[in-house]
Amino acid sequence: MKIKNVMIVLATQCLLVGGAMAQTCTPSGTLNDATGNININTCTSTDQLTSICNSSTPVGNAPDTIYSLQVAPTSNTLISVTPTGYDVYIALLQGTCSGGATCSRESDSSGVGGQETFSVTGLSPGPYFLVITSFAATGNCGSTSIVAFGTPVTLQSFSIE
Repeated sequence: MKIKNVMIVLATQCLLVGGAMAQTCTPSGTLNDATGNININTCTSTDQLTSICNSSTPVGNAPDTIYSLQVAPTSNTLISVTPTGYDVYIALLQGTCSGGATCSRESDSSGVGGQETFSVTGLSPGPYFLVITSFAATGNCGSTSIVAFGTPVTLQSFSIE
């Protein structure tokens, strides 16, 4: 009986340690308004996070490609991600790159091959992490285009005196 209890305790500890290790990530690079267009293959990424958005959104075994970005006080950056042949899910984590971080923005409405987009306008300044993944299992990945750009400032008034 003691051996059975010890085995259960060891198995539980292994699961807890494995889960904690899978809940942090390493960004592939940095995005900003000047980044322009990046073409990547998400199949070369690893499964870094098992869940995101305060651990309330399970993202499973799909590869996670992650980029860091710094949101400025007046940032109006638009982020657009277009996959080829799979259904991409994108989320913007605030503060830390972990499953327990707050999701400030997320998008998964376009289906297979559809573009997902969101703006950082109105977000608190600070560090964020763009997570590019899929809800499906391993293999739901492929060629992907990421575009980050700022929108022009609109002139509110003009006069010549």
